[in-house]
Amino acid sequence: MKKVFLLLFCCLTISSSFGQTNKTITSFSKFYKANQPDSIFNLFSSQMKTAIKPEGTVQFISQLKTQLGEIVAINESKAKSADALEFRLSFEKPLVDMAIYISKDSIVGMFQRPREPKKSDSVDTNSSDNYNVDNPIGTVYGTLTLPKDKNKVPIVLMIGGSGPTDRNMNQGQALSTNSFAMLAKDLAENGIASVRYDKGGVGKSSKAINPENINLDDYINDASLFINKLSADNRFSKIIVLGHSEGALIGLVASLRAKPAAYISLCGFDSNMVDLMGQQLKPVLSSQDFTVYTELAESMKAGKVFKRDLPASFGGDFTATNQSFLISMLKYDASTEIAKLKIPILVIGGSTDIQVPASAAVNLAKMNKKATLKIIPEMNHVLKKAASDRAANVATYNNPALPLHPDLVPILKNFILTIK
Repeated sequence: MKKVFLLLFCCLTISSSFGQTNKTITSFSKFYKANQPDSIFNLFSSQMKTAIKPEGTVQFISQLKTQLGEIVAINESKAKSADALEFRLSFEKPLVDMAIYISKDSIVGMFQRPREPKKSDSVDTNSSDNYNVDNPIGTVYGTLTLPKDKNKVPIVLMIGGSGPTDRNMNQGQALSTNSFAMLAKDLAENGIASVRYDKGGVGKSSKAINPENINLDDYINDASLFINKLSADNRFSKIIVLGHSEGALIGLVASLRAKPAAYISLCGFDSNMVDLMGQQLKPVLSSQDFTVYTELAESMKAGKVFKRDLPASFGGDFTATNQSFLISMLKYDASTEIAKLKIPILVIGGSTDIQVPASAAVNLAKMNKKATLKIIPEMNHVLKKAASDRAANVATYNNPALPLHPDLVPILKNFILTIK
């Protein structure tokens, strides 16, 4: 997936008081809709004003607008507090909610919160939590799908891509593909079991990661926990790790650590996320802004957060927190890591993937003699049949009824069932 970064905003200590009112949250909503950050700044408590300052408020509201869109709902939290009233804000792009705390008619704190699950979410309606692991922070919830065969069967661990992507390859209303849910069903019909899961910070696993310090190794460790659990489960004859997009890198490093029987890279990039984002941004940025991105990339590659003001065209994708996550990803280069694997490898790319080009799969496969390369004609990044035309291609990202590309499952089946 295209990297969707989540805004992380520190909350200040809430001062002790009582007697709140709704008029402040109403004013916040009105000023937000009118794009009046100066008026929002005047709603803050003295502590908030000292911490965020007027220019910080402008940047903060701009980031919210870019990443989440307009406010679509405001609900008072059921949580009771003697000090402050809590309101939950939901947005057009349902990636996260925002909790706002009000005391004495002033905003005294703001938190990013996991989005409140809705009954329409695929993770709630289609996926049972029947195969989970516990990391040091919380539970990572997954779904085991079994074929009818009662004998030992191979099992595929599916690892999703970047952003708040759930176990079914959905991101609420922002992305609706059901691709992993379809893949699990199709594999089961071909005698192959699977486990897919909500990664830490997403869906049911929202409390399984520290949102203020997200590191790629957190995701790698979770994948390793699943591999180890599956290894100890005598229902399965062999474990195959399948990673999609960013999940391909996660699965690759986890495979080096936990030793599955085979590894599959599905639309995985061949270098690192910073270079990939540069490729994606170059056509849409001015030459001046792309020069700034080049400097930003060099800073991150040196392990340093780039602290200069960034162009408005960057949106909120490169906050200090987001840069820290990208720096953690730079520890691993996919081409370097795949060369270390000593197990069977399948590398799959799509000829109409507009996010990770098919050439990335070609380059990855060249790095290991054990790798088999498959480029699927007219398969895009969300594993659907799609034209190369960008508008038509992107339209498949929110068509959950559209089936998987018909060539994908036969290729996977042939590889999985012939692993010795």
